[in-house]
Amino acid sequence: MPTTAQADPAISAVRAALDAAGHELSELLVFRPDLGATHLVVRYNPLSSDTWDLEEEQNAAFAKTLRRAGWESAIDLGALVFIPDVPAPSTAPRTFHAAWHIAIDDVDDAQQAADEARGRQVDLGITESLWTVTDAVGRSRTVHCSDPDLS
Repeated sequence: MPTTAQADPAISAVRAALDAAGHELSELLVFRPDLGATHLVVRYNPLSSDTWDLEEEQNAAFAKTLRRAGWESAIDLGALVFIPDVPAPSTAPRTFHAAWHIAIDDVDDAQQAADEARGRQVDLGITESLWTVTDAVGRSRTVHCSDPDLS
């Protein structure tokens, strides 16, 4: 059963972002398909059947608004907007997930790549890094970090 805005801070945040941008909340649905889902869905749901022909246009506008509001991975699929990688509704408001990305070349398997990445992560010679940081409602941004004392 889809979760509602009252039980899901991410749904509330998405609705607030769409409302702040001037979208008519009575003509859209925002939901998590089930409690365990790690994504949200936004769908145009017009009050009048006469405006269903605007579905793709409205969903494209929703996706654009959401990307500007921080849900950079919001995907316009025509019939709906898909927002992946949204933390669970029980995630504490001041919780962030941070992921460091690095390309590892010339290794034989995933374990070797992970070992090499971990080694580089603690290498004092590496003084800068880029992180993808996601907040408790699924908004992501890239953050640059530097350690000037180590360079």
